[in-house]
Amino acid sequence: MHPGVLAKLVSALGREGLSGPALAAHVSFDAPLTLAVLRCARLLDGQKNIPASPLLADIIGRLGADFVRALVLSASPRSAEQQAAWETGIRVAYLARLIAAHTRACDDEQAWLAGLSHNLADYPGFAEAGQLDEWLLAADPSGFVADAVHFCRASPARVKSAHPLVRVLQLAASLIYSVHVNGNVGVRASLGGLGLDVAEAERLQTEADYLAQEAIHRYSSHEIVSTSSGGLTQAYAALARASTLQDFLSAAADLESLSRRATLALQALFGIGPSVVLRTEGNLLMPVPWWPAPPALAALTLPADFVQSALSRAAAGTTAFWQSPQSDQFPVIDAQVARLLGAESLLCEPLGSGGQSRSVLIAGNASEAIAELPRWKEFLRSLSARIDTLQGGDASKRGDADAIPRHEVRKAVHEASNPLTIIRNYVNLLSAKFAGDKETQRDLAIVGGEIERVAGILQGLGAKRDAAAPAEPGPGTWVDVNQVISELVRMSLDTLFLPNKVNVQIDLDPGIGSIVTQRDQLKQVLLNLAKNAVEAMPRGGKLTFATMRNEHGGRDCAVIAVQDTGPGLPQHVREQLFQPAVSTKGGEHAGLGLYISQNLVKIMGGEIEYDSDAGGSTFRIYLPLAARENERRA
Repeated sequence: MHPGVLAKLVSALGREGLSGPALAAHVSFDAPLTLAVLRCARLLDGQKNIPASPLLADIIGRLGADFVRALVLSASPRSAEQQAAWETGIRVAYLARLIAAHTRACDDEQAWLAGLSHNLADYPGFAEAGQLDEWLLAADPSGFVADAVHFCRASPARVKSAHPLVRVLQLAASLIYSVHVNGNVGVRASLGGLGLDVAEAERLQTEADYLAQEAIHRYSSHEIVSTSSGGLTQAYAALARASTLQDFLSAAADLESLSRRATLALQALFGIGPSVVLRTEGNLLMPVPWWPAPPALAALTLPADFVQSALSRAAAGTTAFWQSPQSDQFPVIDAQVARLLGAESLLCEPLGSGGQSRSVLIAGNASEAIAELPRWKEFLRSLSARIDTLQGGDASKRGDADAIPRHEVRKAVHEASNPLTIIRNYVNLLSAKFAGDKETQRDLAIVGGEIERVAGILQGLGAKRDAAAPAEPGPGTWVDVNQVISELVRMSLDTLFLPNKVNVQIDLDPGIGSIVTQRDQLKQVLLNLAKNAVEAMPRGGKLTFATMRNEHGGRDCAVIAVQDTGPGLPQHVREQLFQPAVSTKGGEHAGLGLYISQNLVKIMGGEIEYDSDAGGSTFRIYLPLAARENERRA
């Protein structure tokens, strides 16, 4: 697409409250993007005709700004070599629209689209007649726009009595391509056929030239074009595409709706038309009922364990590619699937999260290079996650009346992962924006670490381990305890401590060194304790973090103390403090913080104790220290 249009669109997409008309105002100045939007609308509507007017504004409203954002940002800016072709297309489009509106011979929006597309053959990727026809028919199923584009350079005598749109575009193109009205009998005949005289034609052409020059200047300024190729724009494009694609697929309420949205995304973002999803059933691959497939596909026996087959290799969890020129290297069954899909190549991708392939996506007419594109991998991740969520999992056996079904947990984890992905991407964007600011980079590194920690917690929810089961110490890494506390205080200062009028003091023993433990789990425990302490001091107070070496239970331990100046814990709470669902806070607090913290400390091989009186509460975490020799080696 044109670099200036891309830059304007990226700027517009960054604003809140984006409407269909506002987005269409920019989209309509780029012919390939306009046709892509119209083609997507036709796919979404099940091959129904698209109303001629209004075109883009209503269609973008139906597709949704999020999907159009992903479509826009998946495009690459075209080189400056297409600048002249783009400018000519804008001039012809303006004049064709003005002639249509003045004569009322045809719809002015159709005239604009025809004018914008009249020289698409000069754009890379549209030179083949079949490709151009496909896009124009998708944009206007009546075929009149395609006719107008094909015959816009024909003589006036040839288009006499043709559809008015054909005659309008032919006249507009003739006037723009420096044909003098007074000295050309054919052009004068075209004017007469549309009820125009020479003076009216000159006035319309002058107005069209003015409007076109204004638009060209607006979209072709040096500042805008240079911005479009900047790293910040590319970073925004990557994060917006990932989050909006995920949102677009997540909006599917059922598997049938998901198949429609995924098919649309395949066509719009990757140019992939024919596709099918197969599921593994024993040693066979069977079409899923919720993704449209050629009926004859059911007559084939598709093996899931035939290692020479690209389909079977994808079922085993490996991306595989089949192409007709290389068909002698593959089984006939792959060629038959390609024939039924009407494809010359097959890109076979495993679907399923957690490294387990439960189904296979067969994408027809896809190039092998697509498999390496970041946006393709984003699409597969989002599609796999949504399939898992909609299919659900076998509900866990109910251990008690309050147990949550397994599929509900998975759904909650997936929905929580969506905003987390957006946050992660925006952190990457800010990191690129403030690359030279060391202090900001340090803060963003902390935020990024916390995001990954939360992601790890969400992934852990998918494990089948019972939280109440006895925990076994897990493998750890060398962790600087003092550094973890310093990062926690720095991260929480402006968001947790200062807003709640809590003064923080740290008293860290520099000789405590590093210990072997789980960094993320330790940080989660400390954050739980810090939040509990802040909530115990609603009017503000003092919170102290301290570290020291001490012996506990016959072991040399690193001790972490978290002390507040709150009112202390009531006796009835102390008696069952580390039990689930015990809380004195009310509201949304479930009383799980200390219960989770105790289990995490046990997993780290440590213990947690507390003291509490009217002057406040102190929680102490005891974590075993490694042998001095191992510590020195670390």
